[in-house]
Amino acid sequence: MEDVRDYIWVAPLIAGILTLISFFTPAFYASQMGISEYNWMWGLSHVSISGYGSRTFFIPLEEPMQYTLPIFLTGIFTAIFILIGSIGFIAMANSIRKGIKKAKDSANAWIGMGILMIVGAIIYIIGIDITMMNYAEYQYLLLYPPPAILPPFWSVYNPGFAIIAPFLGAGISIVAGIASKIMKPREVILPMKNVRLLINMLLRTG
Repeated sequence: MEDVRDYIWVAPLIAGILTLISFFTPAFYASQMGISEYNWMWGLSHVSISGYGSRTFFIPLEEPMQYTLPIFLTGIFTAIFILIGSIGFIAMANSIRKGIKKAKDSANAWIGMGILMIVGAIIYIIGIDITMMNYAEYQYLLLYPPPAILPPFWSVYNPGFAIIAPFLGAGISIVAGIASKIMKPREVILPMKNVRLLINMLLRTG
C-alpha cells in the first residue's frame, strides 16, 4: 500500500536547504550614517564606511582577543550545529525519497531536530548579544569616560537570514513530523483493468 506520508520528505528537504543557505549569509547587520556592517556566524565580518572604503576580516584574529574570541566561539558552535542539522534534514529526506526509510519512522527525528535548531538559534541570539555588548563597551570606553551608556544590541543590529532560517526550517520540520505521525495512510484504488483480472481469477478458482 502506498503511503501518502512518504511524500512529506519534501518538507525536511526544504528545511535543510534553507538552513544550509543560512550558513553562507550574515547573521546580523547594521547600516546607518554611511556605515554598513555585516557579520557571519562563523567569524567573517565586513565593514564599509562611506568615503573611506571597506574592510573584510576574520573576527577571532582581531585584538583584543579576550573580547573577539568569545564572539567567534558563540557563533562557530551554532554555525556548525546548523550546518550538521541542515545536512541531516537533507539526508533523511533523500533516504525517504529513495524508499530506504518511511516518513513515519523519521517523524520523531524531525521534531527533535527542529526543537534543537530553535534552541540553538535562541542561545546564539542571547550569546551574541552579551559578547558583542562587552566588545562595544570596551571600544566605547576607549573614546569616552565612564559611565558608558550604550543602546541595546538588537536595537542597533538587525537579524540576518542566518538567524531567521533556523526558525523557518525548524517550523517546517516540526509540522512535517507531527503531520506524518497523525496522518493516516492513503487507500490505494485499483484501476478497473486490475479489478476485472481479479474477478476473473476468483471465478476460475471458484
